[in-house]
Amino acid sequence: MKQIKYVSLILILVFLATGCSGNYGTIKNQSESESKATKRELIDNWSDYDIWLINGGAYEPSDIYAIIFLTKNDHMELILEGSGSKVKVKDQDMWTEVLKENTTSDGELSLVMVNQNAGRSSTGVQEIRGPDNQLYGFIVYQEWTMEVDRVELVDDNTLRLSYKRYPRGGGP
Repeated sequence: MKQIKYVSLILILVFLATGCSGNYGTIKNQSESESKATKRELIDNWSDYDIWLINGGAYEPSDIYAIIFLTKNDHMELILEGSGSKVKVKDQDMWTEVLKENTTSDGELSLVMVNQNAGRSSTGVQEIRGPDNQLYGFIVYQEWTMEVDRVELVDDNTLRLSYKRYPRGGGP
């Protein structure tokens, strides 16, 4: 009788674990050795991506706190859930304007405006991966400005990123 209880309990736990796992993906930090893309490569190959900008309010190229690069060949729709405005880069002129405001003198992409506390944070590249570990794209943002809470594959053609933004100079 005890065996039936234990087997039943194990089966319930397995069903709960598989049922709750859902279609959630991850945001993965990249090490230098395993990097699929650098900021420089993303800048140079911008036309290979659908690019989304996340701003604090109305679109201003100098007030961007995240840039999302989704691979074009996936034909994925992107749902962004969080505070601030979301703007899709429409053409090369717009992308050039963004780079002009957010690139250092040595050509490095750096979203420094949003966090005045230099030395406390850096702009990094993270991978956006689906529940099947498929690479859907990249996100570039300055640490201490935002955090991606959830990556969810809604259906075969829709990816949802939920994030929270920290106050200027804030952090968690």
